[in-house]
Amino acid sequence: MSGRLLVLGCGSLAREIALAIPLAAARYNDNLCLMVAARDAARARWLAQLVRARSFAAGVSLTVRYYKLDWDSVDQMAALISAAAPTVILNTASFQSLWSLAAPNAWSRLVRDGGYGVTTALQAALLPQLGRALSSSASQASVVNACYPDVVNAGGRRMGLGICCGIGNIALVAELLRQHLCASGDREIRLLAGHWDVSEFSRPCEQRSDYPLVWEQGRSVASNRISGAPPLSADATLNAFGAGVSAALLCSLATGRNWHGHVPGPLGELGGYPVRLAAGQLHYDLPEDMTLEAARAWNTQRCERDGAVVEEGTRLRFAAKAAESIRAVAPELAGGFDFKDVESAARAFLELRDVLGKRG
Repeated sequence: MSGRLLVLGCGSLAREIALAIPLAAARYNDNLCLMVAARDAARARWLAQLVRARSFAAGVSLTVRYYKLDWDSVDQMAALISAAAPTVILNTASFQSLWSLAAPNAWSRLVRDGGYGVTTALQAALLPQLGRALSSSASQASVVNACYPDVVNAGGRRMGLGICCGIGNIALVAELLRQHLCASGDREIRLLAGHWDVSEFSRPCEQRSDYPLVWEQGRSVASNRISGAPPLSADATLNAFGAGVSAALLCSLATGRNWHGHVPGPLGELGGYPVRLAAGQLHYDLPEDMTLEAARAWNTQRCERDGAVVEEGTRLRFAAKAAESIRAVAPELAGGFDFKDVESAARAFLELRDVLGKRG
């Protein structure tokens, strides 16, 4: 089967996923074309060369191309998408890297105190431009968003951008617990989890305060069976941990193959869900004793803990702790924003980050 995957961005996450694509393509002997587009054409070219080298070493026939991407020009982006003709677009580009938040400054402290939801506008700021380019090019590509998909996908979907799902987050927790429980097979374990749970599982066992909902062979798993799972890495190597399953999802989505697993933000939902991919369509794959309404309520509560939720319509509301933290430094931003105005909200948060980033 054939497919065309366009990756936007070439940072750590994009690199790990791109390097995992040859293995995923080899599993099914798919005829896949991988394309990398980034602001820095030299970096995009080098990533393409790395993937070609990995493909050659693995004995995989994989077409790899690269493009320069101008996020400031809808016309250039639309022309690129038309030329690349992708079946799937993976967006990994945003204005905020998780790994830069280790810096000892007031911005990093604000995000740690208020929750990762504080960064939502910076994670979502480029999606409206992508939406305009997709509309101009008349592309029917499925969009997979890697930038805080637990919350961003809900806002993006509700403002008209056809985001299929995200990658990472719940998939990282699922892989950790699959190994811990010695599970095998795509559907042996299923869980509900979110970005907040990744943060919790990055802590030592004795510092964790709560656990995701987990089922094994359709039966609920007690928390004491997963409480001893080893910590996830708290650095950029975490991207490599989830790259394999992300590559498998992307290859399956691009080529129309069936797939089972876990994704954040499927079909514009808050949080993370077990899903199945069949004939190019994504479906929920919840255990029999869990309704979609209950799963939504649980995931909304998880996003509240992480700092932000998207309410009915397109309004983003910061959770109480996040709003309090923001109000202390920028009262005018504490009330949240409408996703239709996410670009202006991002400019305001960029200004705030610039100010706080200079404070030790």
